[in-house]
Amino acid sequence: MKNLERAQYVKVTLAVLLGWSCCVTLIPGAAPAEAGTIENSKSIKIEKLLTLIRVSELESEYDFLTQKYMSEYEQQIRRSVGHTYAGVADEKKKEIERLIEAFLQDIRRSIGQVESLHDHLKHAYSRSFGEDELDRLIAHYSSPVGEKDAGMKKSAAIEYNKMWTAQFMNQYKARVEKLFQVIAVVARGKGKQGA
Repeated sequence: MKNLERAQYVKVTLAVLLGWSCCVTLIPGAAPAEAGTIENSKSIKIEKLLTLIRVSELESEYDFLTQKYMSEYEQQIRRSVGHTYAGVADEKKKEIERLIEAFLQDIRRSIGQVESLHDHLKHAYSRSFGEDELDRLIAHYSSPVGEKDAGMKKSAAIEYNKMWTAQFMNQYKARVEKLFQVIAVVARGKGKQGA
């Protein structure tokens, strides 16, 4: 699975893990002016719901963990290459650094292209729930059991993120091995190749 697809899969899986469905709700017979008023009212309710279910906290935690693991991943790659090719100097060293940076930028770019969890859920709720349903969800998440439910979902999502990160690193293992093969060619001075 490509990086972008994997990152999108993670965000969508988080939404599913958090217990949200994506059924389409239509508003039969709504005139354009009414639809705009209804959509504005729905939008306000959705924002309130997302606040109650702590999406910003979850997204913040997700981003923190992603950055933490990516930083550790980058450091591992740099240490391994630095240790393996400690004797390489000058142009070869610059080319190896360029290959590593291009590889890491590709990973960062893939992660950065994914829609935020907040926006994804806002659109999903807008498509999937009518105003009456949103009112009931708001009432649920305003109750003690709803608050407990939101906290549990946040914990479960964080746990899931940790599991996904381990799988992500295993998935990228083959690409890292390919990067090391290209670096070995550069270090031996047998021409340039892309990672």
